[in-house]
Amino acid sequence: MSLFPGPDPVNGAVPQPQQFESWPPPAAPAPPAPPKPTPWRGIIASLVVFAVLATAGVVAWVQRENIRDLITVWNYEPTAEILSYIDRTEMSDRGEFLFKASQPVVQAGEDFNETCAAEEEGTGVLGCYLPATRTILLFDVTDERLDGIEEVVAAHEMLHAAWDRMSAEERDALAPLLEAEATAREDDAAFVERMAVYERVEPGERLNELHSIVGTELEGISPALEAHYTEFFIDRAPVVALHITSNGVFVELEKKTEALVGEMDALQEGIDADYKKYNAGFDQLNKDVDAFNVKANRPGGFATQYQFDQERAALMARQDSLEALYASIDKRAGQYEAKLEELKKLNAQAAELNVGINVTPRDDTID
Repeated sequence: MSLFPGPDPVNGAVPQPQQFESWPPPAAPAPPAPPKPTPWRGIIASLVVFAVLATAGVVAWVQRENIRDLITVWNYEPTAEILSYIDRTEMSDRGEFLFKASQPVVQAGEDFNETCAAEEEGTGVLGCYLPATRTILLFDVTDERLDGIEEVVAAHEMLHAAWDRMSAEERDALAPLLEAEATAREDDAAFVERMAVYERVEPGERLNELHSIVGTELEGISPALEAHYTEFFIDRAPVVALHITSNGVFVELEKKTEALVGEMDALQEGIDADYKKYNAGFDQLNKDVDAFNVKANRPGGFATQYQFDQERAALMARQDSLEALYASIDKRAGQYEAKLEELKKLNAQAAELNVGINVTPRDDTID
């Protein structure tokens, strides 16, 4: 399943748990013939016959699965859009085969969400692989700013189809390699949170999701994994580049929002501190002006005109200083309001992008 966290304003139905289909196991081999005069030979022969029969059963099962996929591919008629996904992500013959064997379908919002809806607020589901039917559903992303995201999701789901067809031994061999990539990104908060979301909505599918994420989104992975993914991609670089470009829209928006919020917080902090200072200064000035007037109205209150003029000038200077401080506060309040309007525009962009990646609109945004 492809989960994408929506841009957070200032501040998929998820397919059923992976249930892998299986064909009926091969019939049990016939019991060995009664012992003959040479018992050791009989026992060895029986073991050999059993091994041959068991191996033949496994081969028959694998061939039956391959035949099933082959027939599906023969009968599947991909749209031009599906073919473009294969082309832009440079899927290999094997990758293309698995993708077509999953009969991918691109669906609009309501139809898609009937099967692959998000279960967690702020998260959009853009694709899902359904093990029960071995099919892929893809959300129709129409926002041109997100060019390439559908292709990445398509490749992500194709790798789920690949994982579904792997043996337990193959998965076990990949597990430490995939976990090593996750460990190397423990300082990436977005990556860690995304994996936590997968754990909540798809418990037990961590390796499955890692296999798809590492294969379509991460640069600089181990040579062993790069070699593994050559089975599914002619060149993995194009799909990773598509991810970086499309995801960059969200990264850039988040950077702008965080920077703007930081500026607004600094402005607000300064305004609050200076307004408190202004009020205290104004209150004290009023008291001192009253005291000055009482003194001025009392005969002999000032010994000389010079003393009167000096104290009056000092009060006037304090008043001018407070008025200048108030003008500064008022100017910064205007700057804050302008930034608030800018933030509203960024939030509107976030809301549009949220719709584009199938995230249910939140009700705590700034209007």
